[in-house]
Amino acid sequence: MKIFFYFLAASLLVGCNQLLHGELQPVRFVKKNTYMTNCGGAVETWSTCNDKARKTCQGDYMIIREDQNSTGTSRELIFECKTKL
Repeated sequence: MKIFFYFLAASLLVGCNQLLHGELQPVRFVKKNTYMTNCGGAVETWSTCNDKARKTCQGDYMIIREDQNSTGTSRELIFECKTKL
């Protein structure tokens, strides 16, 4: 019986860890300097989307479109990297 409880506790810890870190959605190329990413669910936020845009563009970017469903669980960000002259 002890083994069962240890197994159960380990499973719960792994599940909670997965909820905290989740699987981040990738950034997808749309066209020259333009990308799209999703930041949905409880794991990712608009801040996560903006962080991915900043990392992808290595700095400045311009938001082309932000979409969110009525419950706020599905978010989509389309952005364009600003070119440096």
